[in-house]
Amino acid sequence: MPTNSDTISGGNVPVRSNLTGARAASTVTLLAGIWFFISPWVYGSWRHGVAFNNWFASALIIWFAITRIVKPAYATAMCWCNMALGIWVFCSPWIYGYAAFDAARFINSLVVGFIVFVFSVISLRISAPKLPPRQTPLPRT
Repeated sequence: MPTNSDTISGGNVPVRSNLTGARAASTVTLLAGIWFFISPWVYGSWRHGVAFNNWFASALIIWFAITRIVKPAYATAMCWCNMALGIWVFCSPWIYGYAAFDAARFINSLVVGFIVFVFSVISLRISAPKLPPRQTPLPRT
């Protein structure tokens, strides 16, 4: 018998019973967000204005990932937000213009953006409702 934690909004559409995969994927997203937050100090760019992009984007990534870890069956919208942030982080070297002169930060932004996007998609797919297969009637002869 499914419990409320196994269904969405207390309904009768069961979610995959094992949400540890969604939590694990969100934990990887959380770790990527933490790394992106501290990376301006690691790369010595904390005095540049671009560091605020890291701090703001990573604060949102961290917040959404924690919310997703706590309530994976209810916080699927957080995956969509983190996917958008992953795309933003991936594109930020070109938006802020440091792609050409700072290779370490450039690669860091690409890798973190890719990780956040991919693991948000994985987390979302794992916790998607499992609907029963569609029953099509047999043709009458």
